[in-house]
Amino acid sequence: MYTIPDHYATLGVPASASRDEIRDAYRRLARANHPDSHGDSSAARMAAINAAWNALSDPGRRAMYDASRRSTSAGQASAAGPSSPTPRAAPVVPTPVPATPGRFPWRFLLVIATIGITFVIVNAALAEPDPIVPPDNLLEPGSCVSIEDNGDAREVVCNGVNEGVVKAFIALDATCPVGTERHRDRQGMGIACVIIGTSG
Repeated sequence: MYTIPDHYATLGVPASASRDEIRDAYRRLARANHPDSHGDSSAARMAAINAAWNALSDPGRRAMYDASRRSTSAGQASAAGPSSPTPRAAPVVPTPVPATPGRFPWRFLLVIATIGITFVIVNAALAEPDPIVPPDNLLEPGSCVSIEDNGDAREVVCNGVNEGVVKAFIALDATCPVGTERHRDRQGMGIACVIIGTSG
């Protein structure tokens, strides 16, 4: 029977982990298990780490993965239940009650909407700008890059001088999307498909 791999266990994070916690765990494990540093013996482990990152980094894919985990758990629980059928009581037929039209709570919804809008406006006015995060040299879509003399892409701070933005990060033998330039990752982990001339 096929079992769904536990991507959370692979990355060493709980199922309630935030995207930042998942990203930090992936980066730590990618550095510790990269085949360039540890040889072919770590290739299988690195493949499992990449599969976990691929499933959990995108909110849509993560929701689908979580749903499939829940359905698998529910299926296993029902399969483990009693095998002999339990006797059923005769169904009770309720007496029909005449339906009365309900009233929609317009006032309540208006109050909630006003509170929500006020909260968003006040929060936006009081929020401090995000601090500048230094590059970590792990390219991913949205990373700002500078192109080196040998053609390799190097991650740089997005509010500084950069030559483009990574649209996709693909395997060495894959093809970049139309409108992007193909540049090798400086660490040799793949190919960055760069939109040239875009500032972050």
